[in-house]
Amino acid sequence: MKIVLFYLSTLLILASCASSRFVEPLAKGEQVIGLDIGGPTIKFGGATIPIPLSSVVYARGIDTNITVFGSVHFTSLLFGNIQTDLGATYRFFESKNSFLPSLSSSVNANAIYDMNDSKFKFWPQLDLNAYWNFGEKDHYVYAGISNWWELAEFRSQERPQLDRWLVNPQIGLVLKSKKWWYSIETKFLAPSHNNVNLFVPYFSFLGENGASGIYFGIGRKF
Repeated sequence: MKIVLFYLSTLLILASCASSRFVEPLAKGEQVIGLDIGGPTIKFGGATIPIPLSSVVYARGIDTNITVFGSVHFTSLLFGNIQTDLGATYRFFESKNSFLPSLSSSVNANAIYDMNDSKFKFWPQLDLNAYWNFGEKDHYVYAGISNWWELAEFRSQERPQLDRWLVNPQIGLVLKSKKWWYSIETKFLAPSHNNVNLFVPYFSFLGENGASGIYFGIGRKF
């Protein structure tokens, strides 16, 4: 039972290393370097705080509907792991109505290389988001679902995988200026899993299910 609980707590962390990447594509030729910080919230010292996972991301608009991006996760480096996520966002519907959302999808390849044990892990990810622009600078709010898949047949010690597919709903807000953008997002991580007596004391808006993640971002456009 302890092994199962530890595995479930690890799943929550792996599925929540960063916020959604560029829900709205950048303009053609536009580039951004951004900092993302935050993670699942935990109960610590009588307070509820997000785990301070961090990453730096670079993105470029290929055309008005496609943006590619890549990142380096600095918190993972502190623990001897090289971690990245590489992917692209595609807007497949652009709304001309303020009440009707635009729709986008992001395909993401998440990878970690453990420098201590020389092990490599890979998780594909597919995000689907709806977003609404508002204001003169086209700020936007969004809501969507992040899907993670576990491809390995076995866990450590040749134990079979318990979960192949994790679904994580998310909502967020992006504010823009001429040269900067700012974001905040919350995720409902692994809401189908019970979090009672897990190795990590997660906090969840859903009570005994999953964990709640909070993420903050800032980016410089050029």
